[in-house]
Amino acid sequence: MSNSIEHADWKIHWKVTESSGLIIYLASYKNRRVMWEGSLPYVTVDHQRQVLSIDEESEVHGPFWAPLGVRNLVGAIRRSDFRGGFELAADFCVGQGGPFRYTQLWRFHKDGRMAPWLVIHGPGLHDSHTYHPHWRFDFDIDGAADDALEHFEGGRWTRVAEEGWLPYTGESADNATVWRQIDFGTGAEVAIRPHHWEDAELFAIKYHDREWPPYSPRSGSAGQTFPAGYTGDESIDGEDVCLWYVAHVHHDAAFPFTAGPWIRCAF
Repeated sequence: MSNSIEHADWKIHWKVTESSGLIIYLASYKNRRVMWEGSLPYVTVDHQRQVLSIDEESEVHGPFWAPLGVRNLVGAIRRSDFRGGFELAADFCVGQGGPFRYTQLWRFHKDGRMAPWLVIHGPGLHDSHTYHPHWRFDFDIDGAADDALEHFEGGRWTRVAEEGWLPYTGESADNATVWRQIDFGTGAEVAIRPHHWEDAELFAIKYHDREWPPYSPRSGSAGQTFPAGYTGDESIDGEDVCLWYVAHVHHDAAFPFTAGPWIRCAF
């Protein structure tokens, strides 16, 4: 299968690396650039003990992580077409005996939507853990610069001036959008919303040339989990911005569970 696909008004390229899952790059919609690169570098898993007495010291329980890539890819990348779009799918099996099984999906719709999703099949090692899939998006809406990021909170859209953490609190615009990246010059935008059942958050980080894959969940900065450890106070207004979307799937969720955002581009 070719790594370049033109269908349903989309043109995309794809690849699988050692550490970033099924990557989509140089994605355009109606001949206009939307995304430089989108990836799913890793899934972290928190493990909690069933019982902990008040006298016991707490133990380190994660997050433990494993990158998704060619080493745990099962079978070939699959393409399927549906009415009004197409889908790419990749299966991954992590851990001896395959206790952690995932299907990564990229769906592209003719109306300008794309869905970077992860199906978590479970069951994991036991019934007391939480999955944290991490997506990284480098949107280039009509070019890398001159973009603004906005977060819907307090009943209105708020411009995000600096790097930081932007959680989903259940509040959204009328069209269910929670975050949007807008090009100053053209007014084009990419709107992001989580599934209505999803516990999710967004990290906004200024792009730097040195931040290339393979990505790691540990930045070495005070032991914080990446990407939280990379956020600082740099200005992102009008800059090239990377967005990290992090979902949280608890073991009491029904499996298989599909996590990930809906993304819509509008010109």
